[in-house]
Amino acid sequence: MKSKLISVPAVILLSFLSSSAFPAASFHGLGDLSGGQFNSYAYGISADGTTVVGLGLSSRGYEAFRWTSSQGMTGLGDLYGGDFLSDARAVSADGSVIVGYSYSASGKEAFRWTSNGMTGLGDFPGGTFNSSARAVSNDGSVVVGYSVTSSGEEAFVWTAVGGMTGLGDLPGGDFDSIASAVSADGSIIVGYSKSGYGIEAFRWTSAGMTALGDLSGDGFESNAFCISADNNVIAGNGRSDSGIEAFRWTAAGGMVGLGDLPGGQFRSYAYGISADGSVIVGQGTSDEGYEALFWTSEKGVQNLKVMLENDYGFDLTGSTLTQATGISVDGLIIVGCGTNPDGYNEAWIATIPEPATIFMLCFGILVLRKFKN
Repeated sequence: MKSKLISVPAVILLSFLSSSAFPAASFHGLGDLSGGQFNSYAYGISADGTTVVGLGLSSRGYEAFRWTSSQGMTGLGDLYGGDFLSDARAVSADGSVIVGYSYSASGKEAFRWTSNGMTGLGDFPGGTFNSSARAVSNDGSVVVGYSVTSSGEEAFVWTAVGGMTGLGDLPGGDFDSIASAVSADGSIIVGYSKSGYGIEAFRWTSAGMTALGDLSGDGFESNAFCISADNNVIAGNGRSDSGIEAFRWTAAGGMVGLGDLPGGQFRSYAYGISADGSVIVGQGTSDEGYEALFWTSEKGVQNLKVMLENDYGFDLTGSTLTQATGISVDGLIIVGCGTNPDGYNEAWIATIPEPATIFMLCFGILVLRKFKN
């Protein structure tokens, strides 16, 4: 007589498959801050995927927020002395440091937030008081963004020791540069500047600022918005023969267009990238308008909402995902902006399992069936 008990190896396999090593697919809105009209936007996610930052509407006005699954959405306040407004744009790897901008008594000012509160980072002398932080290194020690000088906007790097330091700009055009992202270790900064050709993506190291060129096509414009944690891949958008197109850049391959969603105006943008550069998220256009996109080298550009519905069974009826703005280092947790079924702007977070997880689950089911038989 065959035993009805499942073997020890099968039990071990079942326990392994149900462990937290394999996160379940999920999608949900992040809600909003209390007191104001329902309105929230997610702009950044920590490397480990546990902390999301962005902008919400509280009883005091537009306010930067920090979201975790355990604490929900929490307002970060603002800098003292100015009109109430703050906006969080990026977060350190463990979620402990957040950067963005607020209004202080002096004007629009970049901030760095920790559990001790929000601190203004100052401004370059000579121009209108205006600075904004766009990104932060993994350990929270290096902040990048832009400030206004007497010459124009200038990209900056900030550290506690060195304060705010200008990065200059590309030669040939009007003085203008903005830093959009920084590598995990803080050594490489990317953004865009005005060169002799037009607005051009750049890569900055301690050796200086290097232009990245553009996609071949009518006009000249490129912008770098993100860099992989291994420092090897930069993503953004350029101008190709098709229109405005998201790109992926490497030192070996240069700038390569990623395409766009089918059906709409050809406009795509890359806003977030995984640690090894194998997954890129952003925004494209379809016949429905702007929609979040998801790119891998294996499948190219996909409509993120369609992928979540078809591949993972989510019911997103009535929701729109207008852009994906950030992704965890493992490429499995994505955040962005959209509208919920009630028609309100709402930040969202989506978790997708690794491809190997799906295979292992199917394998586990087959093994269990075998032992049951």
